[in-house]
Amino acid sequence: MSQVFFSSLNKHLRWDQMIINICEKIIPNTIKSGDLVAVKLHMGERGGGTFIKPSLIKPIVDFIKSIGGEPFLTDTSTLYRRNRGNAIEYLKTALLNGFSPEFIGCPIIIADGLNGESEVEVSFNGKHLSKVYVASTFMAVDSLIVVSHGKGHRLCGFGGSIKNVGMGCLSQKGKILIHKVSQPKVNIEKCVGCGTCEKQCRWNAIKLINGLANINYEKCVGCLDCFIVCPFEAVSPPEHGKEEVLIRLAEAAAAVLKKFKEKSAFINFLIDITELCDCVPNASKKFAPDIGILGSKDIVAIDKASIDLIKESCNNQNIFLDLHKVDPEIMIKTAEEVGLGNANYKLIEV
Repeated sequence: MSQVFFSSLNKHLRWDQMIINICEKIIPNTIKSGDLVAVKLHMGERGGGTFIKPSLIKPIVDFIKSIGGEPFLTDTSTLYRRNRGNAIEYLKTALLNGFSPEFIGCPIIIADGLNGESEVEVSFNGKHLSKVYVASTFMAVDSLIVVSHGKGHRLCGFGGSIKNVGMGCLSQKGKILIHKVSQPKVNIEKCVGCGTCEKQCRWNAIKLINGLANINYEKCVGCLDCFIVCPFEAVSPPEHGKEEVLIRLAEAAAAVLKKFKEKSAFINFLIDITELCDCVPNASKKFAPDIGILGSKDIVAIDKASIDLIKESCNNQNIFLDLHKVDPEIMIKTAEEVGLGNANYKLIEV
């Protein structure tokens, strides 16, 4: 049984004290003095407002520095067309969202290079993945601290630590291997030929033919940006695509973390729990109350505990299925099967 430490908002502590309480339980036995420490997080999309704020990240960075670590913030570029598609766009967006080296107190590095192509191929003996393309920076560091925002997700149901690692630590080629199984389809009865999807598609995979959207599946990477932007809900993922993405995410996370073993730790913020993920460039409806902060050395346990706490707070064991028609427990089950961690946990309040 794995330990998951929990700092509840019900205790009415200061935010920095809550964060320090979690850090003290999981970080000292993860890094040693002189370690290069990647702090993996999502620094927000332009227009969104529910990503984990810089003021909540700074205490984590300060704690790492206080015990001799050399931290830097990091993430990877995206497949879709918005404002994080390459390192320059991402760094501008991060700065706009308040993530400056001067305030945070450490550098910010985009882990997959200028155009998302800096990668290391990692072999993995999974049911669905035989290789994973990991952003090269993660393969060069000593320790990994993963900081995640627990929330809903259109493709995964729930986005937490496993999603943050299994997608967020990959190069663009690595992301395509995950997303490819979610290539969408067009409902021609709903499509009005407005062209929104064609304009949005970064991969030039959609063209209007005879007034209807037509997807070129040889070009489509399955990023689902068209699904997100379609104003008439005429684009949707394949029927079982979401389930396969969950399985691939768990396998990819296992491939990334096999480098780190005991040199990784995980922090989930269960605040601003929105229906949609932080990639969405607009406000998203909250569906659960703020709960607190979790920390663990076990990525499976922390995500399972996060899911359980959110379900309990909503008094709805099917909340993720109700919202997004996919059960994130599939990801938890697969992660446990590939040896990523233990879904049985003990919740310890700190």
